Amino acid sequence: MGGIHMLKRSWLPALVTTVFVTVGTGCGDECVDQFDCRDKGVPPAGQAYACVENKCELRTLTPVPEEDAGTTTDAGTDAGTTTDAGTGTDAGTDAGTTTDAGTDAGTTTDAGTSDAGTGPTACTPACDLTQACNIETNTCEASSVTTTPAETSAQVTAVITAAAGAQSPALPISGAFVTFVKPTVAGSTEAGGFFLQAEAAGPAVFVLGSASATSVAVGDRVTLNVTETEVTSGIRTVKAVTDLTVVSKNHGVWNLDTGTPPGLKVDVSTVSSFEDAGTTATYESRLVTVSGTVEAAAASGAGFTGFPLTTTGEASPSPLRLRVPDAVASELDLTTGCAVLVPTGIVWRFNAQPQVSVFAPSQLSVSSCPAPKLTGALAASATEVRLTFDRKLDATTVQATDFTLAPAAAISAATVTGAQVALTTDALTPTTPYTVTVNGEVKDTAGTVLNAAANSASFTSLTPPPAGAALVINEVDYDNVGADTAGLEYVEIYNRGNAAADLSDVLLLFVNGNSSATPRKEYLRFALSDVKDAAGNAATSLPAGGYLVAAPQPFFDTVTLPAGTLRLVIKGTSATTPNADVIENGVSDGIGLVQNATGILLDSVVYESGSLNTTFTIATAAGDKSLNFEEGTRTVAADSNAAVGSLQRVPNGNDTNNNNADFKFVGTLTPGAPTP
Repeated sequence: MGGIHMLKRSWLPALVTTVFVTVGTGCGDECVDQFDCRDKGVPPAGQAYACVENKCELRTLTPVPEEDAGTTTDAGTDAGTTTDAGTGTDAGTDAGTTTDAGTDAGTTTDAGTSDAGTGPTACTPACDLTQACNIETNTCEASSVTTTPAETSAQVTAVITAAAGAQSPALPISGAFVTFVKPTVAGSTEAGGFFLQAEAAGPAVFVLGSASATSVAVGDRVTLNVTETEVTSGIRTVKAVTDLTVVSKNHGVWNLDTGTPPGLKVDVSTVSSFEDAGTTATYESRLVTVSGTVEAAAASGAGFTGFPLTTTGEASPSPLRLRVPDAVASELDLTTGCAVLVPTGIVWRFNAQPQVSVFAPSQLSVSSCPAPKLTGALAASATEVRLTFDRKLDATTVQATDFTLAPAAAISAATVTGAQVALTTDALTPTTPYTVTVNGEVKDTAGTVLNAAANSASFTSLTPPPAGAALVINEVDYDNVGADTAGLEYVEIYNRGNAAADLSDVLLLFVNGNSSATPRKEYLRFALSDVKDAAGNAATSLPAGGYLVAAPQPFFDTVTLPAGTLRLVIKGTSATTPNADVIENGVSDGIGLVQNATGILLDSVVYESGSLNTTFTIATAAGDKSLNFEEGTRTVAADSNAAVGSLQRVPNGNDTNNNNADFKFVGTLTPGAPTP
């Protein structure tokens, strides 16, 4: 797909994102100005209400033409490796977060979250920056502010250079323009607010939304007195003001400083000095546009993701960051190598690190990304194959005819969910190796065609459930995030057979691959005859398709399990901390199910790949048995101490007698329920 595809919001909803000034109306008058016409509802497209002789009437509007904010750079820039500088205290955090100061009560569109590459409203021809557009008459009107932009910039400089804290006397700012509104973001404690600037070359300052109860919108010209400032992670912030007044509205701040007429936005794509700490202060809080290529993502404060951004001016590794809410990064599927354009953004900072920021998908354009790849395939059932790609796909480019199976099997449907495609097939031959190939022109959401060198994947069809009972270890969370002291480790056992499994003679054993004892035996042993149901009653069998969870007591006190899940309380050998570190997580550790009467190993899994011995001497009713707990090839998948997840049979319950083929690390815990 050629070119850059930007999602533009209608200019009309943004029209109503304004500050409302309450005034009285005469007896019987319907309005004094257009703001009194809000109760008329949303006007038809291309029109707005105007107050004419104290009556609300519809008038036709002329939308501002879209502005070309620049071109993108080559998407093939080397991503490189950078240091994650986005960790630490969130810049701009304010415990007194209030409602987004830029949200206009009574309207549905937030001026700060629309694409500020076009303004809320504009006259034709466009007005000079210091002129306000009268939308009723489509005329440019002189602002009543007598302070020149240069004088206003001097006032802003006085604010940002003043020592943080209470300001006495108050510091005036007269005639500054609202350039951008920063909303609050899910998962973040950063406060919302707005940015003030008077000249394209700066300076600019961020004002907390809690600083004043007066609402503002992009394009407003304001006066105020600053009574308190603060600095958080480098951001110079106005914390409290008095006498905030909107003097005039609809100023063309969103225009490029090189445009006609010039606005306040500057293209920083060619700036080559962002590695200098002083440059961060120079561009802090200013309105900018930038194009470039993103590198590997890193955390950038709670709720945000940061991407090093290589530009014409800053080669890899770039000190400049593109900072977006996590939800935006996910929706746009941003990854290393994506070429992006920020039509209009604001420069945030984390100490010396500059961060060009936007807050909605519509504020960022993705023109191209590295070609998507098919990364894996598995049989979800006898008639469904699930494909995983490394990027989200454009569902309109995916059809059943784009895929083939070898050995041949008909494919009747292809359903796209993000980066996954579910293929509906004829019944596959059980336990048979298959290869799936993408033959059609499948594209990702950025319009890039699938990588032809990564268009196939192999999988083995499901092993049919055996006749009778068949217990398997289905899921293991042996390493919780952080310290394993909360008693939340667990093992899930599943009956994949077609008959109930007798639990009275089955042992659950835990073995340590690093054991040097003679003979080598299990470090923990539990009898499934001690299994209970949710009410605490003894349970002697596990029904076909049923689940049993073995875990320390705190797990059952904390986790709500699906109805019907059986429970087995396990604990360690420590007299003081029996619920901590119950399941070992070292190299070649494992878990097994043994039939006590016969000494037969029913199922087992060895995890944490290594070369340690996995054979143990197990005492059973049939005598000591030498049992190898490694089933096929041990899984290379491993539980994580840093991310939530567990080892799971994928698909659910499938058992090829090869741990490496059967187990995957999955980031969603599913105790007592099917794995993906």
